[in-house]
Amino acid sequence: MNKYLDRFNLTGRIAVVTGASEGIGRELALGLAGAGADAIVCSRREQKLMEVKAEIENLGRRGAVFVLDVSKISSIEELGNFILDRFGKVDILVNNAAYAVTKPAWLVTENEWDLMLDTSLKGTFFCCQIIGALMRNQNYGKIINLSSTFSRSIIHGRSVYGALKAGVSHLTEALAMEWAPHGIRVNALAPTAVRTPSREELLKGEVLKMVLSRIPLGRLATPDDLIGATIYLASAASDFVTGQTLFVDGGWVAAR
Repeated sequence: MNKYLDRFNLTGRIAVVTGASEGIGRELALGLAGAGADAIVCSRREQKLMEVKAEIENLGRRGAVFVLDVSKISSIEELGNFILDRFGKVDILVNNAAYAVTKPAWLVTENEWDLMLDTSLKGTFFCCQIIGALMRNQNYGKIINLSSTFSRSIIHGRSVYGALKAGVSHLTEALAMEWAPHGIRVNALAPTAVRTPSREELLKGEVLKMVLSRIPLGRLATPDDLIGATIYLASAASDFVTGQTLFVDGGWVAAR
């Protein structure tokens, strides 16, 4: 294979993907496996994860399932032990797990606030800390945090979500700076609206028209758009890239 293309090959790498039972997380796990990585898929829904594991194994890679609640530090610590017991190392962490509520800021409840914060920011931080410590032991690792176009722009109903995703991008920069001496690269991936089965009901009619009006390339993102960017950030091709938020948004942020 061409030596430049070889740098995107993930054969021999161990990847962990949170929120991997469906949607973006599922597709990213399959994309990483397609590029050669073995994958540990995590979420709270075991049956869905088993289906993803089977697809990973159909690609000729090793797959594993871990039932994870990222809002609980003890659950993340158990994941760390599971990784060492089953695979002995970890090279790639994709922090995809999130919880979002779309509603006017006046109406957001304390419980909704706590669920969003604990899943999307607290969970991301402690996954970075606990799984990143395993990477520190080998002096190499790639962490990819899922941010959003709403870290830099906003629409009605996304006040808390936008604040959390801005926090994810800022946290990404901070960890990249602190952990560079340990060989850990930390970057964020920031998509716009992605066409997945779970979004079909939301992204239609006037909502779809509004979203498309803000995307210069004139279409929604697809999981394939994110997979290429994720493989890049997970691979040796991006070894000199850290602390960045890569917007895969069809020009949404640039056009704001």
